[in-house]
Amino acid sequence: MVKTRKGRRKSTGSMKASQKKAAEKTEVEKEEEKTPTPISSSSDESDSGDSMSVGSSVVEEGSQGVSRLFSPYRTLGIVSHGPFYILPNQNSSNAMACTAIGERFHMLQCDRLHPVLVSHAVPAGPGDKGPQTIAHLISDNSLSISIVAHGPKSAPRHVTLYQRTQPVSTKAICDSKHWTIVDLLHLGKIKQSMAGEKEGKKENAVLLAAVLSMGKPLPDDGVPVVGNDNDDSDSSDSESEDDESESDPSARGQVVLLVASRSGLMVHKRIRLEKFDSFCPRVAIHPPTYVNKIVIGGSDYKTSKEALVLVNVKSGKMIHKFKCLDKQDVTADVTSLQQSPAIDTIAVGTSKGMVHLINTKFDKLLFTLRHKSKNGSSPRITSIGFRTDGSALQYGIAPMAVGRADGTISIWDLTPSKDKDGNPLGRALLTEIEKAHAPGGVHKLQYMPKEPLLISTGTNSNKIVMHLFDSPDHSGRILRQRNGHTAAPEYIRYLHPGAGAGGGVMVNASDGTDASACQILSTGGADQTLRIFSTVRSVLDKEYSQGKGLEKRAKKLGLKDKTELLLPPVTSLVSCETRSRDWGDLVTIHKDHAFAYVWSSKRGAQSGPILRQDGWNVSTMKVPPPVSTHATSVAISSCGNYALVGTKSGIIYKYNVQSGNPRGTYPAAASLKKEKGIRKEAGDIRRTFKALEKKMKLSNRASNIEKEEKDRVQQAAIENRRQAKLKVASHSGFAVTGIAVDAVNKTVISVGEDAKLVLWNFKTHAPHKKSPYALPAAATKLCHVRDSDLAAIALEDYSALLFDCSTLSVVRRFGFGTRTNSHTAPITDLGFSPDGRALYTSSLDRTVRVWDVPTNSCVDWLGFNSAPTSLTISPTGEFLATTHYGKLGISMWSDRSYYQTVHVDGAAAMKAPAQMDDPAPLAEVESSEDDRKNALARLQSSSNTSPEEQVEEEDEQDKGPATAKEKGLITMSGLPPAHWKNLFHLELVKARNKPKEAPKKPASAPFFLQWRPRVNADGETKLKPETTETEEAANNDDDGWDAAWSDDENDQGFGDDNGLPRVENAAKRAREEETADTTVTKKPKVTADTIVAKKPKVTHYRSHLAELLERCGSQKPIAGRLFQAVTDHIATLGPSSIDVSFNSLCSGMHDLEGGLPLLILACRWLLEACKSRERFEAVNAYLHRFLHLHSNTLAGIDDFPDDSKEGSPEQQEKEADELRQQRQEALKYIALLRKAQQSSSE
Repeated sequence: MVKTRKGRRKSTGSMKASQKKAAEKTEVEKEEEKTPTPISSSSDESDSGDSMSVGSSVVEEGSQGVSRLFSPYRTLGIVSHGPFYILPNQNSSNAMACTAIGERFHMLQCDRLHPVLVSHAVPAGPGDKGPQTIAHLISDNSLSISIVAHGPKSAPRHVTLYQRTQPVSTKAICDSKHWTIVDLLHLGKIKQSMAGEKEGKKENAVLLAAVLSMGKPLPDDGVPVVGNDNDDSDSSDSESEDDESESDPSARGQVVLLVASRSGLMVHKRIRLEKFDSFCPRVAIHPPTYVNKIVIGGSDYKTSKEALVLVNVKSGKMIHKFKCLDKQDVTADVTSLQQSPAIDTIAVGTSKGMVHLINTKFDKLLFTLRHKSKNGSSPRITSIGFRTDGSALQYGIAPMAVGRADGTISIWDLTPSKDKDGNPLGRALLTEIEKAHAPGGVHKLQYMPKEPLLISTGTNSNKIVMHLFDSPDHSGRILRQRNGHTAAPEYIRYLHPGAGAGGGVMVNASDGTDASACQILSTGGADQTLRIFSTVRSVLDKEYSQGKGLEKRAKKLGLKDKTELLLPPVTSLVSCETRSRDWGDLVTIHKDHAFAYVWSSKRGAQSGPILRQDGWNVSTMKVPPPVSTHATSVAISSCGNYALVGTKSGIIYKYNVQSGNPRGTYPAAASLKKEKGIRKEAGDIRRTFKALEKKMKLSNRASNIEKEEKDRVQQAAIENRRQAKLKVASHSGFAVTGIAVDAVNKTVISVGEDAKLVLWNFKTHAPHKKSPYALPAAATKLCHVRDSDLAAIALEDYSALLFDCSTLSVVRRFGFGTRTNSHTAPITDLGFSPDGRALYTSSLDRTVRVWDVPTNSCVDWLGFNSAPTSLTISPTGEFLATTHYGKLGISMWSDRSYYQTVHVDGAAAMKAPAQMDDPAPLAEVESSEDDRKNALARLQSSSNTSPEEQVEEEDEQDKGPATAKEKGLITMSGLPPAHWKNLFHLELVKARNKPKEAPKKPASAPFFLQWRPRVNADGETKLKPETTETEEAANNDDDGWDAAWSDDENDQGFGDDNGLPRVENAAKRAREEETADTTVTKKPKVTADTIVAKKPKVTHYRSHLAELLERCGSQKPIAGRLFQAVTDHIATLGPSSIDVSFNSLCSGMHDLEGGLPLLILACRWLLEACKSRERFEAVNAYLHRFLHLHSNTLAGIDDFPDDSKEGSPEQQEKEADELRQQRQEALKYIALLRKAQQSSSE
């Protein structure tokens, strides 16, 4: 595809004070956006309230724009934010888990926990602000529907019905903002009457119960406070009146019955819990044996104690309030309910860490289990699950899993145990899975039916885990899991980047499209992890190990968890694949840390040495290295042998990656040089020279002393000049913000906060004689392209500089000028395209700019809802990946110029950024043809194209091929070259594909082949034995029966209603009847009249091309075109099909009676196509093939004599005249074709 990126850069200017204020505001926003959201929203609204930076206002101003190059592709790293629903099957591998991911949900196949379906985003309800979040969901696999409860800020007020992945209907369940949906129950299936064309029929539907609450939950509860959103729109007089009217409602709980089917969603009934007006529902269950009844748990608004009620949804009455929990003096709230395998027994979890087992039939408390955290607090119970597999019965245990808000999963044995004397000991705690979901705690857990598998998700852990309990001690192990970052990632890079990102060498030297080109390294910042994400298969995502047995070591050392043993957050990383098979290929530096660490991407772990200087203590019990040695930047050489680490003091340390030993500093330390000079080695020639100098000294000691003094003064002066030069050329006292090494390990490039660019000699560690180079402002980032030796530098004045390390000069400066042509906040990251012709910069002003390096112009300007923190470009250049503040996922954007023509030549400068819609996760399975079409339609509809561009694209599709801009110009077809080029060489292709020898009959057929009648095992046909007339008639009857049910109309056995073979006319059929065997039973005579009455005459064409030619030749021209349909049809055929279609027009001189009219029509079609001057190359190829096939027939028309035919002389003369006219017409069109071809080629 042709991609043009040209333009003019607007005039530059000085930075304004308002831009600095915008940067300060953006830094404030950075501190405010600490709480990450599971997935980004497509809403254009900002969550920052009234305070908004200049950059964000620019984004909203251009929210209607369209990106020239990029469109949303997919999101990586989003797994689950809590709610899920299990769709069981025959076994766990075929089961499905439907889990929510922010404003969408996806279906995970339990065999590998990979996504197979991803839904569209839930629609925002009227008056909702901010992103929508799914709080509850239910799925039904028999109807292929899903029902989700969603709303802003985890306050669901709407229910949406999905048909597979498409939203069908949305209902506002809550009457006002004071109500929220706290639970959603599946009550079973019912029959519902259909409306419309199918009125009177019944369809299957799902009966649901949505439990609503209006009450202030406890501070430690997961349900948000309702009615305190602090929205500006809530300050109206009308809403204040509503607040007063509803301050003392008649009921604080409701149950709304919903009916969901494939066609829609409807509200069936509303039940207000007025009998217990102070009851605030929190959770509910539907016991399987309780028909039309649900159990609702919550708290008493007046006493703040646990409360449990039983409601009949059919009658709409609260029939019982459980009193067994009234004896509990603890102020608590029911937060979890679960039906046990025993009838009439449920488990009740509370906000104070207690689990009550009660008998609902007799309203009796059976026993209570209490939970305590390590700090002595009582964690909130979030979910309960019961195990029902047969292996638990064999062990004699009844396991119950309890999920807690501190992230721990407790497994209890509900079988009562006794001591030796027979006294009851209570229930035993089998095992605890500590910190299974941290941070945020366990959101939900559930055992797979009849299997020892436990699936659990966390509130903020972004993880779904499947534990298997198969050990004798009943402890669980992780069978499968999928997880992502628990904090917003801050730094991403492709594993082995291309030349544009400083990688240089790639595994696949041609285009770098091996598996490593699909892997992104990501650092999670606050979660202290290093992960790798596959852009193709999410099952390949994994976390890099930081050591074995960290959890055991943490327990041994008395630490809370293993997070205290993890490395500090990664601030930068570099990789090199050259020696990845020999030793580590990845080096990282960390926040407020002096050491650098070597990782192995092959092993997926930190397995290399620790890069540190001699004397630096590794143990935390000893004195750590000084703060001035903390690493700020890192680089690795193209050979993979050396790593360079920049520090806060301005010193650059050089290490050997394999051994971890230091190899000097930049600049070289004087003490090291002195030690190096004193060191004596065996066989050193310098020792010999010094010994000879002592022997050859003059006897005049006074002159020697004077000479030594002069030499000492000269050396001191030289050293002073060198130190002064080093002080000027080094980053002494300022942090090194960027380092790079060229492709041949000759030069080291460094930039720092002192606004200097220094070139160092890689070997001697000395600065370049022309160093340093003064930069317009302090540098913050550096990106180097080894192929072109260009270095892009991000400056503190929000601009970017392009420095040519070969010519030692500044060649470009990007983003220094007007507000619309520059960033308005600090640049967070930058990178080059693989060819080095495009530069990408991200900034805290919530935008990403694409700069064209040759023309020094901004060719694209992308705006986002939150500021991008890092970006990386794929080694092939097809994708751009970005991370954003407060978002757990990695957003990927596809460059449309790689799969369609994008013209930016001469385009006007963009006045505002194009607001980008957040990409959605993708399903990773082979889909059907319908799914592919739907996905293509969704991709086209979700791409950032304006309505005007969509109309233009539709018009272009309707018009067909391109039209000439001026009269007389030719146009190309746009078809693949193989479509028309192979028409010139079909004979050569046929000759090459011709078999060398005839197929040989096998000696004997294999035993597994089916037996065929009249064929023996050796493949020989048996002779038909003599049969009687009766047997032969029976066989004929059987053959006729088989032929009557044949699907092939061309089959010889397919006949008419009388069993006779089909013939074209009555005369021919009569002749066949006369020659028939007289021994066969005669059929009744069929006349022409009966044939016409039974079977209408059917016209058979030689080919579809012949049919189109005759049809178009008999119609009127449309817009001056007569044979446009023929041209469009030929364009859809392949070379061999075109050859067969042309051959079918006429078989030779003997076929002129039926073939000559078709040849004339074909000549007329080709003449029209040549005169139109469209599809020039394809039409000429068609003409060449047509003449090649029928040249002998057309050349011999005049010499071919008229055949004598039967009939009267007048009829013969008339047919001869028609044939002569057709021949003359054919010759005329051949001459016209010759002229048209010559005129079109001129």
